[in-house]
Amino acid sequence: MTDAFYKFFARLAADDRGLTAVEYAVLGAIVVAAIVAVGTQFQTGLGTAFGKLFTKGV
Repeated sequence: MTDAFYKFFARLAADDRGLTAVEYAVLGAIVVAAIVAVGTQFQTGLGTAFGKLFTKGV
């Protein structure tokens, strides 16, 4: 019984498919955090640029 238990955990430890999914999730969270952090500054600059564009009538 314990031999099968150890074999199961050895096979589970060797499987790296779950690790890849975790890496993608962490990378996705970093990208979302960067977009949120830069979003407010970008929104202000974009609003100013469009405001100048429409007030000049170009």
